[in-house]
Formats: sequence, structure tokens, C-alpha cells
Amino acid sequence: METSPEPEQSTESILPTATTIDDPVDGVSTYPQFEEAPGLEALSTAATTNMEYMPQLSVHTQSPRSFNTPQHSANNLDFILNPTRPEAHQSSPLVDHSLRSLSRTSTFISDADSVREHEVAFLLRHFGETTGQWMDLFDLGCYFAHHVPILAVSNPLLKYSVCAYAAKQLSRVGGRKAIVGGIVSEQALMELYPNSDKVDWVYISAKYYDRAISLLVEELSKSGGKDFPITPSIDGHFNSPVNIESPQSTPSQSNKRRRLSKPIHRDADETIAAAAILCVYEFLDNALHAWSRHLSGTKSLFDLAEREGMMPLHSPSPSTPGSLSFRTKPSVARRATFWNFARQDFLAAFINEGQTRLNTEDWDLWRAAGLLIDDHGFVISSNKESSYPELQMSMREDMISNALIWLMSKIVNFIATGDSIDNVYPQDRGSPTAVFGINQMTLLERWHELANELDVWYQGLPDTFKPCARLSIVTDGSLPKDSPRTVFPEIWYSIPMCGSTMQSYHFTRILLLTNKPHESTTKRTTVSNRLHSYRSIEMEVRHHSHEICGIALGRPEGSVRIHQVQPLFIAGQCLTETRERKVILDLLKDVEIDLGWATDYRVKQLVKDWNWHETMI
Repeated sequence: METSPEPEQSTESILPTATTIDDPVDGVSTYPQFEEAPGLEALSTAATTNMEYMPQLSVHTQSPRSFNTPQHSANNLDFILNPTRPEAHQSSPLVDHSLRSLSRTSTFISDADSVREHEVAFLLRHFGETTGQWMDLFDLGCYFAHHVPILAVSNPLLKYSVCAYAAKQLSRVGGRKAIVGGIVSEQALMELYPNSDKVDWVYISAKYYDRAISLLVEELSKSGGKDFPITPSIDGHFNSPVNIESPQSTPSQSNKRRRLSKPIHRDADETIAAAAILCVYEFLDNALHAWSRHLSGTKSLFDLAEREGMMPLHSPSPSTPGSLSFRTKPSVARRATFWNFARQDFLAAFINEGQTRLNTEDWDLWRAAGLLIDDHGFVISSNKESSYPELQMSMREDMISNALIWLMSKIVNFIATGDSIDNVYPQDRGSPTAVFGINQMTLLERWHELANELDVWYQGLPDTFKPCARLSIVTDGSLPKDSPRTVFPEIWYSIPMCGSTMQSYHFTRILLLTNKPHESTTKRTTVSNRLHSYRSIEMEVRHHSHEICGIALGRPEGSVRIHQVQPLFIAGQCLTETRERKVILDLLKDVEIDLGWATDYRVKQLVKDWNWHETMI
């Protein structure tokens, strides 16, 4: 059995998080940080200069949108790779010398040592059984875990992106890997890696990341400046009732034949999927700056898809609430990657206290991605009592969960803009800019609109989003006082996706309640009425916080646990009892210990907010 390749240079130096440069300094290769890698930096800069839907506000914001560079066509790959030099269009080749350096064979990586059959098989399987599942929690089709490994066999960019992500996760847990499928007498050889706990997974991860970045730049530049072939095939009309499949439906024979062929847009889909995987690679260890740049780079690719392949073909029909516009149906790969990106986009906006990159007010975009939205902008209910049976309009659990991400993105944008005019005209290009001080009544009206949209979504949930089992808080003294079960309930959902979605719902309710405009200032009222309003909000917030913790204590699967980091963080900001806070810290720290998913930045923030000393944790 082959062992992991050893680096040609000393392993004592810090290994790169990005592309290596083969210009030795004092006999040792120099490894730059991600910020020095020009490929995705150029891609992300292109994205940040093309967010035309966002009004320009006069206040400082953490959202990376304020680059004062000329506007260019998003379909121009020359501009995507060289956005800061508009004159390069006429005077420079497509890829400059710094980008070409990415395609050279690095002294850090030799073809003879770097790619080994067993190593690739081990990492591909680990991705399919573990880390890829984390990306597929809200996708019943499991595109990343089930289909990407198949595509990776013939697509080196996907293969190296997958291997980099899988190896990085192993580096975060000391090479520990759970046995998938329960108790077994003997594991397969490709499930095992010799001396896994002693392998330098950081090096292996950086090795594949280096190759993936090089191939990504090559993929974007090989067309010689021609438009990126991102238009999906028109394989049906989306939102047509006859094309909405039930969980038991069987694809038609024509659809089966279509899957066997290779459409011309498949390479573009795989490139965007690889970019999404590299985004998660950065988020895994809380490399927030690099993660943000990867997201912006990926957004530029989605801009192309939105303009060419995810726009409506016909105008909406106003005849009935469910009579939505027919539109081009994006590929399965495109849709799966879009929703994975949308979720990361929301998280980036929440963590950085900024706004989303995706335009939440573009209903056509979200409808094309699979949401059923009526003519008034509400998510169409998917339970038996509220749906449109005559039109057979309903969504499956994954799209219901994705609809919540759309609503959460709208809410986080509302919070980020504060009392600017953008709250009244959200993401409207024609809205007034640099106007602040909107009266509380106007803000409150907008808040109630968002709360109503969330209510409609919640009231339309099917029974699958209800818990299957719940254990109440133990109060009979049979457990130690510091046991989590004496503080919170335990809640279990048979569908992990639904449990995670409900955690996000309670998280969203807390965000709305704690950011409600001061209703008491919109009209004259008594002090007692104001206090009653505050206490009512506090009680609701406490309930939602306990639900979040109860679901976490039900020990859901790993894919749910990595998505519960932000809900647990917000619950920790709301709860005041020492016992409650210690349970939340333990839950957060265990996620990083068990899965390698970074939570320490949230633990440190909570300890700081609580004015706790390190000895208290």
C-alpha cells in the first residue's frame, strides 16, 4: 500500500492555502497566501464590479461591493481575468505572466509523487460519504455526494477540488474518519489510509488545492476570450404543473436518454461546481477573507448563468395565484450549485454583517432556481390544506428548505441596511440613494411584510417538518444539575434536512424579533405597554433559542451539525443562565472537535459578549 507523498522541501515551513510559486528563495520555495493568488482574485474583482442591482449608499459597509472600476460585460473572460486593467482588452494577451505561473509545474508538486491511485480513491470516497454529504443536506438529488465523484473521474478540476476539500477536513480532525454504514467485520482498502493519524493532510490538501486553482484559471482562459458556454439546454419548462415531480415519480424515458448524453454546457456546470467546492474549502477553517473572495468569484460565473440561462421566457399570467411564468429549466448541476452558493451567500452576509450578493428581489431568478412564488411574492404552501390541488403545485422538502434561505437572505439584507431608504425600496436600482432616517412607522411596515412572508412559509409546511420525538426537560433530580438534559429538551426529526431547516426557522425568528423597529415610538403609549412589548419579545426569543438547542441535543448527523453553528451562536447571544451558556459552548466546540468545521470564532465571540474569563469555559 502506497504512503502519502512527502514534500520535496522542508515540512517545517507553513504550507500554503493556495497556489505555490516555484521561485526559490535561499533554496526554499515560497508559498504565498490566498490573497496573492491572482486567478480567483481577478475573478472575484470582476464580480464585485458588476453588482449593478445594489444602490450605492454613502456609508461604510463591510460588503465587498465598492470597487470604482469601469463596467464591462460579464461575458468577457478577458475582463474576468484582468478586471483592474480595462486597457488590457486591446494591449495585453488574455492571461498575463502571473496567471501563466499557475499553470507551470511547481517544484512543490511533481507528477510522479503527487497523484496516487489509492490516495485519490480514498479522498473521493471520503468526499462522497462525508464532506460531500454536508453540501447536499438540502438537495434530495445529492448532486455533490453522488454525482460529482462520477464526474471527477473524467474532470481533473473537479477531482482536485474534491480531493483538496476532503483532505483539508481530515487535516482538521487529525486524520480521523468514521466508519460509514455502521459496524462491519472488515473495511474496504479504499476506506483506509496507512498511518492516517500521522499523515501530513495539510500538505496533501494544499497540493490538490494548488492543482485545482491552476486548472480553474486554465479553464476560464482556454477559450481565448470567447464567451463562457454557460447557457443550459432547454429540457423542459420549469414551474409547469405537469413537470413538478412527486417523490414517487419516475423520470420519463426521454429524460433518461438525456442524462446519458453530454450537453455542451456540462463543462461549465462542472466548473461552477468546482468553484463552489473551493468556497467550502475556505469556509471549513474560517478563512473568512479568502472565503468571501471565492464567493465573489463564483458569483461572477452565476451572473453569466442568470443573464443567459435563468431568466423567464414568457411573462407571468395574472389569471390565478399559481399561474407562474414558464421559464428555462436550469440543469440539475446548475440548480444544486446555485442553492449551495445561496446558502453560503446568506452565511457570509450574516457573519460579515453585510448584504447578500444575490438579488433577493429578483423573483424570476428564484423561480428559475426552483421556488414556487405566487404573484404577490409569497412562497406557495406545500401542505395539503394550503396548496393548489387543482394545479398540482407543491414543492418537495429540499425546495421548501431552500425557500427559507431566500427569506433569510431578505431579512439579513433588511437588517444590514438599517434605516436607509433601501429598506423601503430593497435592491431597487432606481430607488433613492444616500437617504437615511426613515421614520419608524415605515420601517415597521417593512418588518411586518417580512414577518408575514415568514408566517406564510411556516403555515404551508407539510408534516415532515414536525418533530417525530421530543423528550422534555428532566426536572426530577435524576440527572446532575449540569446535565444538558436538565436545561434543554431533546428533539429529533426523521428527516435530517427538516430538522436543520427548523433550526434555521427559529434562528430567523430570533433575527426578526431582535431587529423589530421600536413600535412604541410610532405612537404615544404608556411605559407599561412598552415594557410588556419587550418582555413578550424576550419570551419568544427564549422559546426559539431552546428549540435550537433541543434539536442540537438530539445528536443529528454531521451535515446538520455544521449548519447549526450560526443558530447556536445566536441562541447563545440570547440566553442568560450560566448552565444554558455552557451547554451551547460545548455543542459548538464539539462540532469542531468531531467534524473539523470551524466554530472557535463563534465561541470566542460569545465569551467576549458574556464578559466571561477563559477559566469559566
